[in-house]
Amino acid sequence: MTNRKSKAEPLVSVLVPTYNRRSLLARTLDSILTGYYRNLEVIVVNDAGIDVLDVVAKFNDHRTRHYKNEKNLGLAGSRNVALNFSRGDYICLLDDDDIHLPYTLEFRVTMAKKLSAEIVYTRSLLDHWEKEGEGYKSLGKTLYWDSPFDKDLILIQNIAPCCNVMFSRKSWKRSNYWFDETMTTTEDHDFWIGLSRFTDFKELKLIDTECSKRTDNSQMTGTLNFVPNWIKTFKRWRHTAIDMNRVTTSQNNILKRAGVNPADHGL
Repeated sequence: MTNRKSKAEPLVSVLVPTYNRRSLLARTLDSILTGYYRNLEVIVVNDAGIDVLDVVAKFNDHRTRHYKNEKNLGLAGSRNVALNFSRGDYICLLDDDDIHLPYTLEFRVTMAKKLSAEIVYTRSLLDHWEKEGEGYKSLGKTLYWDSPFDKDLILIQNIAPCCNVMFSRKSWKRSNYWFDETMTTTEDHDFWIGLSRFTDFKELKLIDTECSKRTDNSQMTGTLNFVPNWIKTFKRWRHTAIDMNRVTTSQNNILKRAGVNPADHGL
């Protein structure tokens, strides 16, 4: 019997923006590089923070690449830098305080191929951290939120944490959409909507990542005032709704609960 060489697995790019969290970055990189899936590249973008080149170099892994922004661009800008340098057939986001479980990429790629899906998303555990000395201690883990996908629901609310989505390069190029660098929160939600106008998301129920939430609110996301960016996202995408009444009513109710009059913003 003649042995045939199997077709190479698709390349997966994992985009890791980082800012002044050297020890957490090492933990994140270790979770990716020790995973079962081997055909990957990790693109670390230091957002003009404390130098982390030695943290990356310590792994001595040719699959990692490091870039440093000359000035602080924020999460959206750093993700765009990483996107620009990515080469993968599939792309994932992972912040520098979150981790992949060993089977994360293997599971996502396998299911994407099995389901002929260009975008898949999974579930996360949320690890609640409390400051302890120079580091943090875990107070326990809970199941993080997710929602089913439909083209109108995603206009109203985000459907999964950013670390849970894997999208194909084809779906990104089809959308021709980048992260909005004027947004300091909810930029991932806005980006998913951009992809979803052209490509459906396939929900996978398996937990394959752990995200952190710290009691001191020292997240990578900037201001916690979501309202300005909700308004921007609603105005940008509302016209693409299938059920306009459902989407308009739901979006406006969200703003009203936040103390905002939608009509003041053309909504």
